[in-house]
Amino acid sequence: MDHCIWRNAVPIVVGLRVAVGPLVALGLCVALGACAATTLSAQEPTPVSGEVSCAECVITLDTVATLGTWDDSGIPVITPFSRVAVDHRGRFLITHLTYPAISVFAPDGEFLGIVGRGANRTGGAGDRTIEFDAIAHVNVGSRFIHVFDFRRGRMVLDQDFELVRMDPSLGQVLSSVVLDAGSVAFAVPAAEPATVGHRLHILDLGGRTAHFGADPPPDQGPQTQRFLVTGDDSSVWVVSQQANRLVRWDLEPTPTVARIFDRTVEPFERHNPPTETWPRSLNVGSMLDENGLWIAWQTPDPEWTERISPGGQIPEAPWQTVLDGWLDLIDPATGRTLARYHGDDALLGFANGSRYVVSYHEPDSGGSYIHLLEPRLSRVSSGM
Repeated sequence: MDHCIWRNAVPIVVGLRVAVGPLVALGLCVALGACAATTLSAQEPTPVSGEVSCAECVITLDTVATLGTWDDSGIPVITPFSRVAVDHRGRFLITHLTYPAISVFAPDGEFLGIVGRGANRTGGAGDRTIEFDAIAHVNVGSRFIHVFDFRRGRMVLDQDFELVRMDPSLGQVLSSVVLDAGSVAFAVPAAEPATVGHRLHILDLGGRTAHFGADPPPDQGPQTQRFLVTGDDSSVWVVSQQANRLVRWDLEPTPTVARIFDRTVEPFERHNPPTETWPRSLNVGSMLDENGLWIAWQTPDPEWTERISPGGQIPEAPWQTVLDGWLDLIDPATGRTLARYHGDDALLGFANGSRYVVSYHEPDSGGSYIHLLEPRLSRVSSGM
């Protein structure tokens, strides 16, 4: 299944040396290509129980939009493996690895059309249609839309879907977070234990990449591990897809590992077999907001007992009969779970550029739907 941080800081010239404030150090590091050998700080992982610590805290999911219909033959991008982003006009951008275009939906769920075409398809003279090959995911910043293609690299689009620039040969970028300056942070695998299993990479709008945590630069081959990232202008959280390790990188003055939480969550561990069978427990999305760190994950439905070996055929069964969806709200200071949601529909993660959770459902009448859900945290009286 499948930053540069500039912000009001100015370098001060002292003789032949340049003294930089903490907010520009990373920007110069990226520009000069001096970040490659940056190492991690000596942080020991903190073991954390996955038990819910707030008995009165309740998570509810409010439906914001529903995309798809009972007859969605014209919208092949809606599948259990769809990826979703929300742009600044409120449009929903949906992609799928095997579909070389972006499907665009209006805020009310109306299908507006597609952007782009396959790289092996040709247009007429003067055709400037953007070409995609295998879109890994789309993310949205304050100015631009970032499209990560497995084979073509990163494409930067404006809000009218016009191509601004292309940065090829990035390897597999499976998850990203857009920082205020327009830079994009993502993580790639690296050998344990010196680098907590990943390197952090920051790609700026000029196409320059700085990497932190290990040398040499990442290879371009298939990734055996996958990482989810979320964050803000001060920190980036990296979450292993196949384990419950949370790593916080502080970005200022230079990206450094600040905390490592190794969480033990019984429902997750129960469905995480030592062999690579499917279905299994997976972290599928993360989001940081004022409430804390949200992690979406999947586990096999208790009534589903079939296990598929690598390369095996995934059964044609309604997704909600195969997988359950979970949502944890985590205290970033302690790694403890504040509240937990558990439902029958499979959660696909979070829609990039928003705080919406994405769920997938196949009704008995046919077709398929994607629901955009807004998580809400409330407290109930212990007497209720």
